[in-house]
Amino acid sequence: MTMSGNLHDQRRRSTRDALRRVALDRFAHDGFANVTVTELAEEAGVTERTFFRHFPTKEAVLFADYETHFEWFAEALERRPKDEPMLDAVLAAMDGFPHDLEVVRQAALARASLIDGDRAAGHIRLVQSSFATVVTDFVRDRYRHIPNVDLVAEVAGATVAAALIVALQMWGRDGCEGDLSQISAESLELLRSGLAPLN
Repeated sequence: MTMSGNLHDQRRRSTRDALRRVALDRFAHDGFANVTVTELAEEAGVTERTFFRHFPTKEAVLFADYETHFEWFAEALERRPKDEPMLDAVLAAMDGFPHDLEVVRQAALARASLIDGDRAAGHIRLVQSSFATVVTDFVRDRYRHIPNVDLVAEVAGATVAAALIVALQMWGRDGCEGDLSQISAESLELLRSGLAPLN
């Protein structure tokens, strides 16, 4: 990538982060329904058109912490040692994400309190599907030599994604208290154990 390409990417990320921080602050202070895209764009010093280049809807701001993970997560999984067990690779890749936990916390609290259940559920399904796709592709590529790899990859992607989304939702419902990494690890450990508590 060229120097100007890197600069463009940095500016783009900076604008997206600024919009997100402004939106989360305004949603928390004034309520989600009482804030317009026009106001958010103006406060961030950009146009509405710029806002919509970064976020297709106002609700999408509340889910951006998920959506920014996918490309990074796929690349982080690819860098994991080839002999590392799949669930360990997933946890290590997630733990290495350079996120701002306070912004993630604000978004989770806002999701839990500011948007209705049906709209949140629709976004969560999309996020879960995206997580599942990343894990499925990783398993299919890394374990292509095993029998029925397509079935194994699809099941692994679906179950790992579900476990991670449940961990994130529980963390959000509990007021974002506790260690998100630990809750995620416990969710994946349940999968690894074959849901041993139920046996």
